[in-house]
Amino acid sequence: MIGKKILITAMSATLLVGSAAASFAANGHPMGGRQGPRMPPEVLFVRMLQQFDTNGDMKISKDEAKAGVDKIFDAIDTNKDGSITPGEFREYRKTQMKAMWEERKKMMEDNKDKAKPDDQAMNDDEGGKPPRDGKHGPRGEGRHGKGMRGGMMAEMLFHRVDTDQNGQISKAEAEAGMAKLFDRMDRNHDGFIALDDMPKRPLL
Repeated sequence: MIGKKILITAMSATLLVGSAAASFAANGHPMGGRQGPRMPPEVLFVRMLQQFDTNGDMKISKDEAKAGVDKIFDAIDTNKDGSITPGEFREYRKTQMKAMWEERKKMMEDNKDKAKPDDQAMNDDEGGKPPRDGKHGPRGEGRHGKGMRGGMMAEMLFHRVDTDQNGQISKAEAEAGMAKLFDRMDRNHDGFIALDDMPKRPLL
């Protein structure tokens, strides 16, 4: 249960980045492509359920989305001055990703101990470590270990959510970004994000 909470928390900043993706879409850019990391609505929906669905009805109301993004904001705003700086965002993401990888490593080690002999080779291939990209550390990290993906996420977030362009994100700006994301995902405009709002894609 603790591991599940760590994994969920480690994904939470992505929801703020999803708000930035919605801003890209609102300005005529696709959600993804060359403008930023692709964030399928199904992925955002699952993460929002994990984070925001406080009453367990399997859908997200506007109030739940606002309360959820406020909670994430407060976790990132470590000095409690009412604004998120790029440094706070990078440090938050670094801390949460480290916790996620440590928990994943522990889970892989536990699974390896329980594995049957015939499964050992497969476990060794998969490894109990974060996916690596050559010499450069966990996948997504650059040559200097600073996390190229994290830098792109931060740049995208601040470029689109920081509407007054003062280099920081206020809670009002974060809430406005989430409101745009909510309106875009609520395709039937009933005031909730639910399974019916998700695109119908073939399983295979």
